[in-house]
Amino acid sequence: MRKHQILGVLCLLFIAAISIRVLPLAWAPLPNNIDGLSELRVSQDIFLTGHLDFSVGSSQIDSYVVDMPILGLVISFICSTIDLDPVTSTQWITSVIGSIAVILGFALALHMWRIHRPSVSTGIVLAFIGSFVFVTGCVWKETLGFVLLFLILFAFVKRSEPRYRLLMTIPLPFLVFTHHHTTVVAFIILTFAIALDSIRSIRSRSISKNTYADIVTIAGSWLLAAAYYNYVSLPYLDYLSPGTDLYLYLAVAVLMLLTALWMSSRRASMTKLPFGLIVPAIGLGLLVMNYYTPIFPGIPAPSALLIVPMAAYVILTAPAWLGAKLAFSDIGPSKNLLLALIFGPLSLILFGFLRANDATSHMIIYRTFDFLMPAFAILIGLGFAYMVKGREKLGMAVAASFIIILASTLPIAYSSQELFGVQNQTYEFEYDAVEWFSENGVSSYTSDQRLGETGWRLFDIDYDRGLPYDLREGIALNASSFYVLEGQWATKGAQEYPFGVVQIDMIIIDEILSTNSVLYLGGSTDNQLVLFSTGP
Repeated sequence: MRKHQILGVLCLLFIAAISIRVLPLAWAPLPNNIDGLSELRVSQDIFLTGHLDFSVGSSQIDSYVVDMPILGLVISFICSTIDLDPVTSTQWITSVIGSIAVILGFALALHMWRIHRPSVSTGIVLAFIGSFVFVTGCVWKETLGFVLLFLILFAFVKRSEPRYRLLMTIPLPFLVFTHHHTTVVAFIILTFAIALDSIRSIRSRSISKNTYADIVTIAGSWLLAAAYYNYVSLPYLDYLSPGTDLYLYLAVAVLMLLTALWMSSRRASMTKLPFGLIVPAIGLGLLVMNYYTPIFPGIPAPSALLIVPMAAYVILTAPAWLGAKLAFSDIGPSKNLLLALIFGPLSLILFGFLRANDATSHMIIYRTFDFLMPAFAILIGLGFAYMVKGREKLGMAVAASFIIILASTLPIAYSSQELFGVQNQTYEFEYDAVEWFSENGVSSYTSDQRLGETGWRLFDIDYDRGLPYDLREGIALNASSFYVLEGQWATKGAQEYPFGVVQIDMIIIDEILSTNSVLYLGGSTDNQLVLFSTGP
């Protein structure tokens, strides 16, 4: 593939990726998830003050966001450099960062296989597939984490050259200060890849300085992460501490590594039996089971509408299985890296299922699922390229069908409220409302989880959740208190994540507003945000 062709593909992939990721800006210019509000606040504080000393009264000071400020630094730097407002620009900036991750995913596939068609197909998958669009289109640290991860893996393939060794090593400490879960998964993937290559070198009795450098690099990275997260007392990784479930994870990881090691030494192609059908069968089985009997108590099952994008994922397992048969039929560094990309995240997912069926395990599983997407995209790219090989006349029609199937998974990125009961978008009128509250003496209010966190994360307004339950059950509200509700509670329901949505009858909403003092009214006619008081 010539340089001008690579440049053309990069430009087209970037345009496609960013077009898909900025689509939420058509209805909400603010961050595309609640966690993104904290990133926006940190970026604003850095932008306005020029330093990392956050005020003692800030809502961020008690969260881990200020302990990992790299994304905030990047956003504030870009905004200050080209004179942008973080409030209206943060979503744009992270969409660009997410699109860069797509480009690096294409470059990684090209670096691994040296064949342009599978690499282009991999880039198309990363640009369009719903779960990866979501994770690289939201304002959160994981978006930047994927850029660093792809950069590390890109350099890992040719790390025997000093420039690539340097390119691989530099992003590792930055990951530690970017996002805790991305750091853990990335280091696990790198540990698996280094272990597979090192064992292969030991077996061939050709241990080189490169192997020793790998071991020192990954050991130093783990020590830095452990030391820093222990220093800041990060609560989100307690499940990997020696006093809790660390040894269970290590046991799972060793078994997964042995399986990957066995596969890495096999030259024969994978079985011709339809073994690949087990993957979508297990996925659909768990989905159906979770729908009727939630696997994680207290966390509601997703909507039945999820079956539509899931059908597309099932279809995509066909080229992915073909790609796996091609990728695993040889021995070499590229195969080892691909095995690490699969078995590294998979070890965390299986660990999540084994440790307990609680909210923490649910978080481990669904957040780690995102990191299977690079391997899935590479396998789909390989399989799809092989399927169309020698069929150039059908190329355009097949490519269009391929993109349509991928695009049918986009509801996962854009329809999270309908599928999972979680509204990710924060609308401009909601931002204006909580800003008005902060400027007019409202120091605390009661609402649902989403609107409560909106005021808390952006303007340090204290909140209590539970108003939807009180309204639904007819529980009397406290006197002389502020309350916030939205009209969509009667249609889409109030959000009380992770416990699902709470539907309120519009008659109840009208009655409560008619008997109390309405202090603020905003939004559209079909979804008005109301601040009311029970005081005189």
